[in-house]
Amino acid sequence: MSDQPPQVRPHLAQLPGYAPVVPLAERARQAGLQPEDCLKLDANENPYGMHPRVREALAQALSDPGFGSIYPDPNQAELRQALSRYTGLDPSRILAGAGADELLDLSFRAILPPGGTVVTCTPSFGMYPFLADINELNLIDIPRDTRFALRPDKLLEAVEQAGRDNIVVLTSPNNPSGDLVRRDLLRRILDLGATVILDEAYVEFAGMDASAQNLLAEFPRLIVMRTFSKWAGIAGLRLGYALANPDLVTDLIKIKQPYNVNQAAEIAAIAAIDSAAEIGTQIDAIRETRDQLFNALLELEGLTPLPSQANFILIRVDPNVGTGRELHDRLASVGVFTRTYSGPLLTNYLRISVPRADQIDTLKMRLLEAV
Repeated sequence: MSDQPPQVRPHLAQLPGYAPVVPLAERARQAGLQPEDCLKLDANENPYGMHPRVREALAQALSDPGFGSIYPDPNQAELRQALSRYTGLDPSRILAGAGADELLDLSFRAILPPGGTVVTCTPSFGMYPFLADINELNLIDIPRDTRFALRPDKLLEAVEQAGRDNIVVLTSPNNPSGDLVRRDLLRRILDLGATVILDEAYVEFAGMDASAQNLLAEFPRLIVMRTFSKWAGIAGLRLGYALANPDLVTDLIKIKQPYNVNQAAEIAAIAAIDSAAEIGTQIDAIRETRDQLFNALLELEGLTPLPSQANFILIRVDPNVGTGRELHDRLASVGVFTRTYSGPLLTNYLRISVPRADQIDTLKMRLLEAV
């Protein structure tokens, strides 16, 4: 009998793991502050939180003694019908998951054979290389240029070389740079026969006209991912969805975890869809505050904000001010929690989520104190 615990597969044991944000309570404790005195601007959540009608729907569900005691619908019929109303697409094109992260992982495992390839363009969402590593997939990274724009020629060349067993993952608006994928470039990639996952986690902040969902009927190898974490303010309930070809959705339903969306998340998502017009006023406020923050950053010597179509702004930090990490730490000491990066392209950058409109003056004051 061995006295050693089971060992995970060697490649998994060597992975660094994904670097998530630290909970607000812990960051506040480290800063010696109360959570209510801090600005949590490190995870691109909706600063207005869950809409009151969503809270009411959850409260009503919790008042039912039978709530949570039976399994949710594995086929997600009611939720997919609600998502159909929201997107205008047939339910056969829609699949929900425990966050878009689950659906990204499911798509990688379902579509790519062992040794398949994921094509990404850094800097972007760190979950893509993380999931490629977990699933032992090859990763082709086509770094963005010095202004974080995609490099079409190099990207198209990589797609052609990768062959059919690959998935191209792009984010629009991109995280952390906030720019959109050009529609003509997306078409060129799809015309090559590539499978493309377009992550539209932040598309509501760019305006739904920026979505590529109208290309789904024309390109059966396009998959659009979305989430309720950002626009709807329910990140803690984990609800995302994919828009794709009906045949692919049918196959993914067969192999997903049967009860992958919990009842609370489903109720909250349906209530958010029913309240989409009212939540839209929050999104409008976030856009206006984003513009105010952008202009305020322009006035601060040593900081250069990048234009953004999302609910965050990436900021270049002049060496005279310090590195992105140094400014991050100074802001944290005064209760402003932002996102910094270890990759070489982002050493001198900081990402800051857009706060509520009533928090903008406090943020400006603390930025002045830290710069």
